Amino acid sequence: MDSRSIQKFSITTSEVNKDDVYSKQQYIDMVGDFTSSFDKPVIESIEDRIVVREDVLSVGTKARAGELLIATAESDTIVYVQPRFGFAGISLTELCKKYNKRLVLFMPSSKEISDHQAFCIENGCEYHFHRIAAMPNLNLIAKRWADENNGMFIPLGLKHKLVTAMIVKTASEIDEPKSFWTAFSTGVLNRALQIAWPNSIANGVAVSRNIHDGEKGRANIISHYRNFSQNSLILPPFPSARNYDAKVWEYTKPGDLFWNVAGEIKHSLNKQSIKSYRSWN
Repeated sequence: MDSRSIQKFSITTSEVNKDDVYSKQQYIDMVGDFTSSFDKPVIESIEDRIVVREDVLSVGTKARAGELLIATAESDTIVYVQPRFGFAGISLTELCKKYNKRLVLFMPSSKEISDHQAFCIENGCEYHFHRIAAMPNLNLIAKRWADENNGMFIPLGLKHKLVTAMIVKTASEIDEPKSFWTAFSTGVLNRALQIAWPNSIANGVAVSRNIHDGEKGRANIISHYRNFSQNSLILPPFPSARNYDAKVWEYTKPGDLFWNVAGEIKHSLNKQSIKSYRSWN
């Protein structure tokens, strides 16, 4: 363990799952006869773990999870806040191309854009940079813009009942494991898996933020010791986001299921060509 970078996220003790407002069957019924354009998840046994290899999708699990939402959206304009790291905006670039939607991403101002933001820009999103004190402020700015421009604003992590429904439906077609692990940020994936697999032991590794009431559900959550911007010191033997999913691998044990959301993202954009810095004015 790198003692110089020990961090500790605040993790709620509440076991409320804020997405547990519908039953497992009700979520499955929301999907109805919608058929995903993505192949079913690849599941492999690796070092005696059950690994859901969503890294084989070019843009990860959130593309699979968000497809129904984007396919049925009444608005032609999708609005989302893309942090410096996160696969939701990346997945939306794929989905909006597929369903002929305009994607507008709001991003926090910085001296240089991140690789994930560069991927989104290179793949055709419209983008707005804002200097902010905290991400909730940028969400308010983005939602206001969406309301004024007839866009559909999607909260961080693609928090929406149709996204949860797609995860529940997908997971319900996989044998329920005794125990499962995911990286934990907004917790959308983990909470959906709790609904799909009601008898499983849910586990998560907090990698980027504090976990608030309603976000944890019944999951046992460990706060990872490395800062979010730092890569894991222990990497799994398959492609995995090094500062996100890869941080979960060291905690899994034989027999556990590990949901690997995505691999590393590549782009060819010259990041210096994007002027992302904004003053407070």
